[in-house]
Amino acid sequence: IHPVAACATAAVSLEEAFDKIRSGRAAVVVAGGFDDFGHEGLIGFAAMNATASSDAMEAAGIEARRMSRANDRRRAGFVEGQGGGTVVVARGDIAYELGLPVRGVIAWAGSFSDGINTSIPAPGLGLIGAVRGGGASPLARALRSLGLDADDIAVVSKHDTSTAANDPNESLIHERLSSALGRHEDNPLYVISQKTVTGHAKGGAAAFQTNGLCQVLESGAIPPNRSLDCVDGDLERYARLVWPTEPLHHRGSLRAGLLTSLGFGHVAAIVAIVHPEAFVATIEPDRRDDYRRRAAQRSERGQRRRVAARVGGAPLYVRPDHRLGDRPAARRDLEAAMLVDPDARLGPDGTYRVPTIDQAAS
Repeated sequence: IHPVAACATAAVSLEEAFDKIRSGRAAVVVAGGFDDFGHEGLIGFAAMNATASSDAMEAAGIEARRMSRANDRRRAGFVEGQGGGTVVVARGDIAYELGLPVRGVIAWAGSFSDGINTSIPAPGLGLIGAVRGGGASPLARALRSLGLDADDIAVVSKHDTSTAANDPNESLIHERLSSALGRHEDNPLYVISQKTVTGHAKGGAAAFQTNGLCQVLESGAIPPNRSLDCVDGDLERYARLVWPTEPLHHRGSLRAGLLTSLGFGHVAAIVAIVHPEAFVATIEPDRRDDYRRRAAQRSERGQRRRVAARVGGAPLYVRPDHRLGDRPAARRDLEAAMLVDPDARLGPDGTYRVPTIDQAAS
């Protein structure tokens, strides 16, 4: 699923995947987003004063790798990035059956629009609608269904583009979200500004954030905001938010985190991700070790495949050219039959087997 949602595309894709699985319309969804770097986009974003001027930053004594500096008082816009990411979202029973390595559990996901603003890139507050009803909101109820509450949210991976307008606006959003959910005022919410490392990949940005947030939950390690020298004084009013500048290692696992993504055109999305043990806890105790073993084997095979691809081995992706057979004239008939037959499956040779056609042929 690759919707059109500007810089929030990957997060809206996750919401679509979440909704399709929860509603029973899909068992597995390939979600994510991507964007390329192009001259037109570069000129357009610069014309809106959304990107950092390398000349101005260098004149201020800021080296190139520190020009993306979210929440810093000397921030001056985002640094262009490119790329994307893929997130496989699966129903729990499918993940167990296939031994899929679960990196995180999507507790809830939602997208929102802003009200009328002064311009297309002007940030808005529509995302606060995620906690409409406070403790009775869908987000709060979803957390409770997993035995969690607002104080179990340890980190937030913010959109944080390093623009003058976005970073304070998004901080306000998270302060309001925390307050409405009933988070204790003395419980710090650690902020991750991943674009200070990756740049802004627009449509693929939230896919990067998803992977990063899952790594944080699994490892218990909260990364620093390395380009942050001095937090903007305007952010002091948001007492719950903390911007670490050194790595933090949590004792034990982190239970949950939030991801927010905002796009030009007044679209925003939020995803609540919970530690993968929330999934393991749903498996019958006598079957957990078997699942962990199968998932570990898949992880190992995947890691070996990635390493091999990086050193000249088999590519990570090979286009499947023969799933509909080798006879061009029969491909359309096979494709049509496959789409309407619920028992159609890929055979051992990588070609679709459609019972209705096989029976007719016999």
